[in-house]
Amino acid sequence: TEAGVKAVVSTQSTGIMRPFSLNKRPRCNHLIPVEIAEQICEMIHKGKRFAAYILIPLFPEGNPHAAHIQEILYWQAKTMSMMYKKIAKAIDKAGVAAEPTDYLNFFCLGKRESPPPSAQILAEDSPAAAMAQNGRAMIYVHSKAMVVDDIYAVVGSANINQRSMDGRRDTEIAVGCFETGESEADLVTDGHVQGLRKGLWTEHVGCYEEVFNRPESIECVRRVREIAADNWNSYVKKEIDSSAGHLLLYPIRVKKDGEIKPNTGTGNFPDTSAPILGAKSSYLPSRLTV
Repeated sequence: TEAGVKAVVSTQSTGIMRPFSLNKRPRCNHLIPVEIAEQICEMIHKGKRFAAYILIPLFPEGNPHAAHIQEILYWQAKTMSMMYKKIAKAIDKAGVAAEPTDYLNFFCLGKRESPPPSAQILAEDSPAAAMAQNGRAMIYVHSKAMVVDDIYAVVGSANINQRSMDGRRDTEIAVGCFETGESEADLVTDGHVQGLRKGLWTEHVGCYEEVFNRPESIECVRRVREIAADNWNSYVKKEIDSSAGHLLLYPIRVKKDGEIKPNTGTGNFPDTSAPILGAKSSYLPSRLTV
C-alpha cells in the first residue's frame, strides 16, 4: 500500500527463489520474495517508508547437518541475499542514506532455560543434546500468518514455498480478515487486526513500546533490531539468561551492497557445526528440497 507494509510474517520458509531442475534453469513459479523486495524498492524510489519483518525458524525441522537441510538453508540464504541486493541497489540509485536492513529484516525465535533432565538421555553427539545441555531451545516457527498495515491479516496452512504456492501440489487453506467501519471503504486500523499484531509483538519481543505503533518507521525498525540483537547475544552467551525475550535477530550480517554473511564466529548455528548459510549438495537433486 502507499502507506507501506508493516508485516509480521511467520512461515516455515522464506521461499526458495532458485533453479530446482537438474538442468539448472529457473523454474520457481511463485515470486513472493521478489515481490516483497520490488515493493520495497518502489517505495524507496517514491521516498516513502516501507518495512517488512519476516519471522522464520532458526533452521528447518530436523538435523541441521543433514544434506537436505543444508541444501534448503543454502537456497534460503540465496533468497535473502537476492532481496537485500535489490534493496541495496534501490538505495544507491535513490541516493538515500540508509541500509538494506532499514527496510527488511529476518528474525527467529528461541529461549534460554535450565537444562532439563531429559538432556542426560539424549545422544551425546546430537545437536539436540548440545542445545539442551547448554540451556538453549529453538522455538520452531510452524504458524503461517501475516499482518499488513494493521488492516489485513491472513492465517492459514500454506508455506511460502513452491509446494504450497504451486496450486497443483499440496492442498492448503487460509482465512483473510480485514475490518471496516460503517462502510467497506472505511478500514479500521486500530481494531482486532492491530490487536493481533500487538499481541504477537508483546509475546515475542517481551514488551510493547510506543514506537511500535508505527512499525513502518525507521525508529521502530531499528528499535526492534536492537532488542532482537540483544536477545540473540543472550541466547548465545555461556550464562543462561531466561529473562530475555523470544525474538532473535536471524544470525546474518547484511553488508551495504546486500551481500550476507553469517553472524557467528564459526559461521555455524550455536551448538552445531552446521553452516548458517547452508551448503549445496553434490548429490541431491535440487527438486527434492522444494
